[in-house]
Amino acid sequence: MSVKPLTVTEVKGMKPREKDYAVYDGFGLLLNVSKAGGKVWRFRYSHPITKKRQTYTIGRFPEFSLAEAREVRDELRRMIARGVDPVTEKKNRKIEMSLKNLQTFEAVANAWFAFKKGSELRKPTLYNIEYEVYKYLVPFFGKYSIEKITAPVAINALDAVSDKNALQKKLISRLNEIMNYAVNCGALKANPLLKIKTAFTGKKNKSLAALPVERLPEFLSWWDSVPHTYQIAHNALLFQILTMVRPGEAIKAEWSEIDFDSGLWIIPAHKMKCHREHVVPLSSQAISILRTMQEIKRGRYVFFSSRTKDAPMGRNTIKTPIAASKFKGIVTLHGFRSMWSTLLNEEGFNPDVIEAALAHKSGDKIRDIYNRTIYLEQRKIMMQWVGDFFDDARKGVINRSGGMKGLRVVNG
Repeated sequence: MSVKPLTVTEVKGMKPREKDYAVYDGFGLLLNVSKAGGKVWRFRYSHPITKKRQTYTIGRFPEFSLAEAREVRDELRRMIARGVDPVTEKKNRKIEMSLKNLQTFEAVANAWFAFKKGSELRKPTLYNIEYEVYKYLVPFFGKYSIEKITAPVAINALDAVSDKNALQKKLISRLNEIMNYAVNCGALKANPLLKIKTAFTGKKNKSLAALPVERLPEFLSWWDSVPHTYQIAHNALLFQILTMVRPGEAIKAEWSEIDFDSGLWIIPAHKMKCHREHVVPLSSQAISILRTMQEIKRGRYVFFSSRTKDAPMGRNTIKTPIAASKFKGIVTLHGFRSMWSTLLNEEGFNPDVIEAALAHKSGDKIRDIYNRTIYLEQRKIMMQWVGDFFDDARKGVINRSGGMKGLRVVNG
């Protein structure tokens, strides 16, 4: 059945209804009228290859008059006759236009990061990505044409962070992600940086400094004497040492995660590096610190920020005095985990119990689940041994024999 062509008067007189509706002009051209009164020209057709029904948006009325909409429709019909799909062609033109805005590394990095923010990555992960890209990569390569970033250029720039091996690996990974994104967008034909990692393989990882356990009394004595502006930082580090968790996990502890009745701290999966819930048995010493913090409780975080509402304290509050002390280069916040791991293994504790306490992944999911559940009672005994050892060290004593009773129970 033929469709009666529209007139200019009819198009102008189309009124909104309760629901959106369409009126047809013929040969696939139609006018959509929204319930708000907006009018949009569209063209309906069959894909020249797949034969699936497609819709091409021409534009709004009156920006496109009836005559202009018909001209566009006729041109689109000619494209289809040549085997060209109008929707695909329109997308290709958009890509070409976007490529004009992706000439520099900084422009590509910005587009890539916007893409990342639209993904389901956790906020801490996005923060780390943003820091790595805009602290290092954009200053290194930002003004370079994306096509001028060759392997030698990248290797030379990244060599500046060769003393920070873990960071260097992350930057290589981020850089390749951005370059791959440029390839997928059409800004590059190929990624020339895929093999640059091999240029740094001869450089050894620099382990985080771990305090020798024999110097723990000396460090704790010094830490207790540091004139802290407030006691939160002081207690946060002691709590981290006692619980053997990662620094970020300690300072982000929330009161809702603490179960005083069972003596457990249950860290949710989204806060853990391994993305699994971690249960920390609390020694009497750790609970004592929590009770102290309860007296000055403010908000949901145990170790709260004194400057920002409803936020945890900053890690630098702990790191700064250490960096300015005789322990610079000897003590890192993460290094206390290594210290305990070494000591507990030397004392004969079950390695699986130690690994479970440190929330390390073995690569065997079944074994990891077993470690987290079956070994909980053994970990309670071991963590109290750690607390007692800590107490003795704070008094200036290294008391290795103090744990023998607990040791027999754990391994018995």
